[in-house]
Amino acid sequence: MAKYAVRVCGYCPEVHVGCSGHKAQNCGAHKHQQRNGQHGWQRAVLDDLIPPRFVWHVPDGGVELQRELRSFYGQAPAVVELCVQAGMDIPEKYSSTMRLDIGIPTDLKEVEMVV
Repeated sequence: MAKYAVRVCGYCPEVHVGCSGHKAQNCGAHKHQQRNGQHGWQRAVLDDLIPPRFVWHVPDGGVELQRELRSFYGQAPAVVELCVQAGMDIPEKYSSTMRLDIGIPTDLKEVEMVV
């Protein structure tokens, strides 16, 4: 990305390597008819080319995860989660997605009481 300009469409997953995006009207994303199939080119970042894998972040409690409580568990990119488990401080960028300030109910009866 430092040597060649890389652009991604803001509507579909198409990637273009070169000075500017092409003018072909073949973007098939949602509501592409309103743009006549034109792509919405923008500068690419690394996450556009290699999307991060997110994993569940659960504080050490030794309890088994329950599917019904998944909205209470936080998420973080897998690399960040590995570093946190190794003892690294949590980066400020991911602290909100990891849901560190939310208490996790112990059973489903508590979930019904949550406002």
